Amino acid sequence: MRCSGDSAAPLPSRFGGESGANGKQTNPLNRARQQAVVGLALLVPAVLSAAGNPAAGKALFEGKGGCLNCHSIDGHGGSVGPELDKIGLMRSQELLRLALVDPSAEVYKEYLTVVVTTKRGQKVEGVALNEDDLSVQIRDAQGNPRSFLKDDLRSVRRENRSLMPSAAGKMSATELDDVIAHLHRLRGPAPPIGPRTREPHRAYSEIGFLDRIGRDEEERPDTLVNSLEIRAGATVAEIGSGTGYFTWRLARAVGNSGKVYAVDIAQDRLDRTAASVAKHASGNVQTVLGAESDPHLPEGALDLVFIGNAYHEFSNPEAVLAAIKRSLKADGRLVIVEYAEGYSFSERDRSPRMSIDQIRSEIEAAGFEIDRVLEGARLLHTVTFTKAGN
Repeated sequence: MRCSGDSAAPLPSRFGGESGANGKQTNPLNRARQQAVVGLALLVPAVLSAAGNPAAGKALFEGKGGCLNCHSIDGHGGSVGPELDKIGLMRSQELLRLALVDPSAEVYKEYLTVVVTTKRGQKVEGVALNEDDLSVQIRDAQGNPRSFLKDDLRSVRRENRSLMPSAAGKMSATELDDVIAHLHRLRGPAPPIGPRTREPHRAYSEIGFLDRIGRDEEERPDTLVNSLEIRAGATVAEIGSGTGYFTWRLARAVGNSGKVYAVDIAQDRLDRTAASVAKHASGNVQTVLGAESDPHLPEGALDLVFIGNAYHEFSNPEAVLAAIKRSLKADGRLVIVEYAEGYSFSERDRSPRMSIDQIRSEIEAAGFEIDRVLEGARLLHTVTFTKAGN
């Protein structure tokens, strides 16, 4: 995000990731989540749950904040920063506040500042557009594209900060609440509701695929489960537990005072789930043999239902979603994790992936409304839903 006429545009991967003290890449979003509550309490003396006025926030965003000088919404605005059409799906109100008052706390490698220094000593800050062996192109803080031959440069360096200035001290606490309320409502148009046309692809259910080498690196399961912010003592169900890959992690999240129902339609998979759970010393998991149309879950008892890379295999998703809706508490959440389009696991893999709009169109048609799209591994779409009308 970028306000007050400054810029933040994507950086090519050649500029590398953010490095910590040990030289390894860090996950800025995780750091942001860890610092959000404490850091914001110090930066802005405002109640994090304050509602704010979206209309007033829109006026501030387009006026005093100068945010449209760099960002665009619905095709209107600048091109320096990222489009914000769906920012309300990608960021919680807490993280939106953090992005405004401490932009560098959650900056990704795609949005880091690049400083170009010429041999004559001129310094130009911006964000990278392109780089090759002979030249580098950036967009400077005023939005102008700049191109430099590397032979004319003293250095090109990436700094672990955002170009975006902090809004702390420039906006009052009330104004920040209003801008956040406006941004949180930016969710893009709802996708059209259509019939389910895909066919299940059972290769994703094979043991060899579920237990493949490198899965942790591809899917980042610990980061994914942590991002769900499951409270200790919660009651959770996983539908399609497979080999227990996510099950024991969910059990760890709810703690000894919580409970996890691990559901699968194949007893051999439940046996594998139980073995995985036992290996990780999780005693709060109950395996459940479900049916194609019914996961056999208790009604009104669940805080969260998790479906990890299994929804695409459901032969009767409408019936299962209806059962899930009955099983959730009034404020319960449904989490759908699916492989994103554009990724292939082998040359023979021709199965369709699910886009976020496709996930939304099917889940929202079943009486749910989208809550957030969580960021994590690019291989996956992770989308959370709540029951519509609650």
